[in-house]
Amino acid sequence: MRENYDLIFKLVELGVLKTPLKISTVKLAKELGMSQQNASRKLIQLEKSGIIRREITVRGEIISLTQEGRKFIESIYLLLKKNLEEAMGMIVKGIVFTGIGEGGYYVTRKYYETQFLEKLGFKPFPGTLNLRLVEPKSRYILETYPHIFIPGTKTKYRTYGWVKCFPAKINGKLRGSIITLERTHYDEGVIEVISPHNLRKELGLKDGDLVELELIELK
Repeated sequence: MRENYDLIFKLVELGVLKTPLKISTVKLAKELGMSQQNASRKLIQLEKSGIIRREITVRGEIISLTQEGRKFIESIYLLLKKNLEEAMGMIVKGIVFTGIGEGGYYVTRKYYETQFLEKLGFKPFPGTLNLRLVEPKSRYILETYPHIFIPGTKTKYRTYGWVKCFPAKINGKLRGSIITLERTHYDEGVIEVISPHNLRKELGLKDGDLVELELIELK
């Protein structure tokens, strides 16, 4: 597959992500700076790998991405995005909304309070700031980044899930941490933020406001 990355990137550059691409192998070879024979061979290899579909016409070929091909390109994008943002400092953006109040209950449990104090260096304000993600769109992408892990625990009466913590600076001013939870009523488009500060009060936040968080590099 690696020997065909140049072709994959060229197809993306030519717009195959948006619509099936109509092109002759002569033109494609010229774009790639190689012989028509090599361009044709690479197209055949990508088709056999399940990355593209080809339709041969009298005027050339119509090339489209398969679902597997789209997933492959997205995986490359996420890998590059992750490493670039790790190098430059990842920024997470989200819109404030009023949650159902479960965050305030969990962060005040003795087990979690102790873990947050030990691993994050602060005791959280009793409540979480709920954000609907704008960038990235899913917490699953965020969870691929380095984080501090708090394992779940059990008591006589109930089980508590794990928590992943992503220390961050909030709106360039206050310290805190994004948290994602094993057990949550929210979908993958929501994150919660804890801090030793009352974030709504000290940052003057209300529902609908955009919040920016810069992840702090873990040592």
